[in-house]
Amino acid sequence: MADRGGAPEAGSLVETGRGARRSQHRRRIILSELALTVTFTLTVLHGLVEADELISVRVFLAGWAANLLVLALCCVLPWQRIPTRWVILVPLVDFAAIGLSRAAAGESIPGMGLLAAFPVVWIAASRLRTVTAVAVTAVASLAIIWIPLALGDTPVTVDALVDPILLPFMLAGLAWFVNALTKESRQRQEALRASQAALRESVAAGRARERLLGTVLDTVSVGLLAVDADGHDILMNARQRDVHAAAAPSGNDDPSEADLLVFGEDRITPVPPEVRPVRRAILGEELEDEQVWVGTGRSQRALSISSSSMHDDDGSFAGTVVSFHDVTELVLALQAKDDFLSNVSHEFRTPLTSILGYIELTLEIDDLPGVASSHLEVARRNAVRLEQLVEDLLAINAGSFQVNPVPTDVGRILAEATSSGSVRAARAGLRLVNRAPRSLPAVVDPVRLAQAVDNLLTNAVKYNRRGGSVTLDACQGEDGLVVEIEDTGIGIEEEDLHRIFDRFFRSPSVRTSSVPGVGLGLLITKTIVSEHRGSISVTSERGKGSCFTILIPQEGR
Repeated sequence: MADRGGAPEAGSLVETGRGARRSQHRRRIILSELALTVTFTLTVLHGLVEADELISVRVFLAGWAANLLVLALCCVLPWQRIPTRWVILVPLVDFAAIGLSRAAAGESIPGMGLLAAFPVVWIAASRLRTVTAVAVTAVASLAIIWIPLALGDTPVTVDALVDPILLPFMLAGLAWFVNALTKESRQRQEALRASQAALRESVAAGRARERLLGTVLDTVSVGLLAVDADGHDILMNARQRDVHAAAAPSGNDDPSEADLLVFGEDRITPVPPEVRPVRRAILGEELEDEQVWVGTGRSQRALSISSSSMHDDDGSFAGTVVSFHDVTELVLALQAKDDFLSNVSHEFRTPLTSILGYIELTLEIDDLPGVASSHLEVARRNAVRLEQLVEDLLAINAGSFQVNPVPTDVGRILAEATSSGSVRAARAGLRLVNRAPRSLPAVVDPVRLAQAVDNLLTNAVKYNRRGGSVTLDACQGEDGLVVEIEDTGIGIEEEDLHRIFDRFFRSPSVRTSSVPGVGLGLLITKTIVSEHRGSISVTSERGKGSCFTILIPQEGR
């Protein structure tokens, strides 16, 4: 996970940058003044050698001393606390120092005035506007020439004022040139600083996003792994690191994918490395809910693995993101539910066998009243169906559900189903209508088809409303036998239609109602129809009812 100290570090970088700039500012001032002082000193030494020609040695040395004093001040002054605009005083004082020494040297040192180029460059490189910098350097240059003339004993003439004016012009031109170059350089520096500031902000934002992404990825309950096009890991969140550690063999702290303990659905058979889900995902295969078991013993976990490939802008394969959902609790819960259902179904067998035995013994009594005999026959038939339901549950769990199609009168089966369901319908205040023909030959398993129809009729009655109706119809169509059960009940939500045939599924609206059920009737019905090589479909509108249609193909039609 990303370092949480990113923001303070960014702030410290800014402070460090400011401190570095202040230190550089101080160093530039000292070095600039030192360059002038070294040159000034060499010039003074040359002048002292020629001391006989100096007009005034004391004034000459005073100018040099003034320059040395300025250098000393540049070294000791706290420039970080002095406004930048006051720095311009340094080159102006240098102009005065050069003026004193030049006035004392007279014509004995012709190049003395060229020392003015140093403060000229300084002023030109400052943040003064071009016009101001040129004007200041021009005036200062003229001052170091004309002021000694005005203060001297020699009469001031036009020639004396005009002859040396070439030097101020040259220095003014130099100031203009240096100022222009400095402005361009400063603009580049400012652009560079802006770029650096933007880069720092980008780095800080990137670190913040990295921290956020790391926190989000480590918070989710799904293991995530991202690999590049070459199969190298580029991202793994905390949950996946735990899964990786759980799948590692004992004593191997850094296992490769081939070393991991990965097993099939039986939790025993190892999955070969070349066909493991992660290996296939790395090769670009799109996976969806591939289930494996990892690890051994009590720590063994069931994982549902999915993957999605990444592609570059040009569409080339760039890597894969693999997700690992821990479905151990769900798988174990489903296994426990299946085991429970199987055990309960076995326990139902004994009392059902006893019930059927006593009903059949009672039906053998000779003087049994006709009404009682009729009622007992209905009870016997439904007990047989209940017994068959128990057998079906066991068969579904074992995966051995079978049908035995034979020539059958479907009309009689539907009439018996109507007779059995009429009592339930009457108690619910419903009208049960059988529109199927009395005789309708077809090749089906009579017991299984009766079971499927009874399941649909039972649901049509349970999920109906008082005053409504249930209609049963059948015919031989072009594609085979068609059986329809239509009701005026509560209907089914559209988003639930594709799930109603799933094991134990009951829609949320039904679960909150008082209607009993476990969500197996439609599964059994669909299994019966599928074993007939047929299909079952449903159309429904919430609040208006549903219609289930069974289609069973018939040979020779």
